[in-house]
Amino acid sequence: VVERVGQEIDRQETPPPAATPEKPPREPVPVEIVSRERPLEVLQNIVGPLISPLGSAGLIIVVVIFMLLEREDLRDRFIRLVGYGDLHRTTEALQDAGKRVGRYLLMQLVVNILYAIPIAIGLWILGIPNALLWGLLALGLRFVPYIGPAIGMLLPLFLALAVAPGWSLVLWTAALFVVMELVTGNVVEPWLYGSRTGLSSLAIIVAAIFWTWLWGPLGLVLSTPLTVCLVVLGRHVPQFEFLDVLFGNEPVLEPHARLYQRLLAGDPDEATDHAEEMLEEKYLVDFYDKVAIPALLLGEQDRARGVMGDQQRRQLAASAQALVANLDESAQEEADEED
Repeated sequence: VVERVGQEIDRQETPPPAATPEKPPREPVPVEIVSRERPLEVLQNIVGPLISPLGSAGLIIVVVIFMLLEREDLRDRFIRLVGYGDLHRTTEALQDAGKRVGRYLLMQLVVNILYAIPIAIGLWILGIPNALLWGLLALGLRFVPYIGPAIGMLLPLFLALAVAPGWSLVLWTAALFVVMELVTGNVVEPWLYGSRTGLSSLAIIVAAIFWTWLWGPLGLVLSTPLTVCLVVLGRHVPQFEFLDVLFGNEPVLEPHARLYQRLLAGDPDEATDHAEEMLEEKYLVDFYDKVAIPALLLGEQDRARGVMGDQQRRQLAASAQALVANLDESAQEEADEED
């Protein structure tokens, strides 16, 4: 027993063995898996997004080529389908469409030339190499509405950035293109094309949006000629008259109906503006005889039918009196001329 007690005491007095130091944890090594793409996969990734638009453009080009090759046969089929009973009107419509599209393309060429000449001269003055080449490129790309000028501006901008230090040459080059595009695209084109093709300025923009959505970039190029054909169809075919009303540039209301509508709306100021425009070509007595009196007769017809209330009658009378008062100056001028 004494020996066991002594052994227990020895065990308690014996210090525990020193703990072995732990090794620091090893940090994980990042592993990156690199997959090598095959050349065919790289080519597919590059060409894949372009297949659809290029396919659509190619299909449309093929269709246009075949339509041009068989234009006489298509013309006869169109006449047989639409206007066989009235060959005179159908022939007139086809000739009208051809003339309008031809004038549009000619005027577009003229505008593009007038746009490209200042571009080439400006780039030459700024010191951009091959200024004539960029001018010709701007001329050709401008046949693509809206996005063509932007594409034609990119290459001279990159070249300006490469040949000169700083940003001054780049800014001057961009300013040249922007100013020319603002003057030509937003002022000259809508007015000139609208008057030459029979389309309103708004119709040209709406047509560009619609045909681009339908056919892509090629639809943007063909938007104005196609819309011209639709407007001509509306002018000569009664069933499609709404196309001419929506997109044409001709007034859709008779002068007396327009005047009556403005008087009925209580707007004698706009009625006076329209009257003054007419007085530039005719006398005041002619305006009263051919426009103002027929407009009041329309009001009398509405009153007889019971569709005009008392308030509208009073408003119409007040607007007519204001119109006459506004035209007193024109009456005095005509009286002085006669004296």
